[in-house]
Amino acid sequence: MAVYDVSTVFELKCNQADCTINRRDYCMKTKSTLLTEEERDILILAALHGHHLSNTEIALSLGISVSRVKTLIHQACVKLGAHNRNEAIFVAIMKRREIIGTEVYSLDELAEILCSLGPDMLRRIAHLVRQELEQGQPPAKAEQIISMERRPDTTLTKRERDVLIFAGRGLTNKEIADRLCISISAVRTFLNRACTKLGAPKRADAIVLALKRREINIGEIFSFDELLQTLALLGVESIEKIAKLLDQKLGQKPISTGN
Repeated sequence: MAVYDVSTVFELKCNQADCTINRRDYCMKTKSTLLTEEERDILILAALHGHHLSNTEIALSLGISVSRVKTLIHQACVKLGAHNRNEAIFVAIMKRREIIGTEVYSLDELAEILCSLGPDMLRRIAHLVRQELEQGQPPAKAEQIISMERRPDTTLTKRERDVLIFAGRGLTNKEIADRLCISISAVRTFLNRACTKLGAPKRADAIVLALKRREINIGEIFSFDELLQTLALLGVESIEKIAKLLDQKLGQKPISTGN
């Protein structure tokens, strides 16, 4: 078992420090945070750059008991309405904005997740975020059309995609079943099939992988305003870097961020 030492935790804290001002500013403008700092730290370590630390590894890294780790994860799941820690991480980042994407994912990974947006839309978002910072207030709402393009050679069936999209919006299995007029067992079947095809252990992992592989489009999960608010936490510089990464990817150039 790999044990993540003080240097790994220090790296985590440095990443968090870079994001703290953005997150606090956002929370002051909108709402107070739902999670405690301790609960956030646990979720971030649980997903740190794809390592997916176990509860024991997290406990050793933070110098706390495994039972304390389990308690904090349970508390976070209850607050976020998540069924497990992977789902809690996804909800905390993409739906509740309790965690900033760069605290968990590298810019390369975020570029893959956001690839369906395209670099031009990301630059538009960066412009709006900069406008908000300069003017001290959110820009006037405007209708924005998000590309719904998917890869032509999709692996998932339409039903499997539909179920993942609704799961990405935070719906429970029962709510998905009601929306699609199918049984809850059918929802579970479609989710399991999607997870198997994508090589994902959990539904939250399947959603991220489906976004990276353009099996589903991020615009099918989030509205433009939701994306704007979520990406604003990254800061203008990070959003523009992601746009450049997508430029390189679309131009089939090597991608390098130094992350």
